[in-house]
Amino acid sequence: MSLKPYFSIVSPVYRADKIIEQLVAEVKAHVQKITQDFEIILVEDGSQDTSWSEIEKQCKIDPRVKGIKLSRNFGQHYAITAGLDHAKGEWTIVMDCDLQDRPEEIMNLYSKAKEGFEIVLARRAVRKDGYNKKLFSRLFYNVLGYLTGTEQDAAVANFGIYHYKVVDAIKS
Repeated sequence: MSLKPYFSIVSPVYRADKIIEQLVAEVKAHVQKITQDFEIILVEDGSQDTSWSEIEKQCKIDPRVKGIKLSRNFGQHYAITAGLDHAKGEWTIVMDCDLQDRPEEIMNLYSKAKEGFEIVLARRAVRKDGYNKKLFSRLFYNVLGYLTGTEQDAAVANFGIYHYKVVDAIKS
């Protein structure tokens, strides 16, 4: 393996102790179809469950899995930023830990990126979130669109692939 992995997969983790093993297994199964040269960065965001111990287990099983434990719950975007700060890949994939961002779509994101795009974002056709989360998400994107004067799509979430140049720009 090279010093710089080809892929970094960053996933913020909150109250996900029951799904971490499945998340890691599915991500590995799909990413290994492209390359063996990857890292999975799981950022534990102050969960009150056993998410951190599950992350530690995965780190012991496979050194390509790395864990970051935040001191408290800072929220998803701060957890993603912490993961990006540690990502070393040529390409970084950001995905939620709940498997609504489907690991089998990584190949499609990567294929599109290889057409010459430095950022490719996925759009969810169906959200499995509860009514309140959908409502507040819609309100957030409507307000954000109003304040920025841009059209926002609430179906476009965090799931995407970013070239290292984009990640470096975000870090700076």
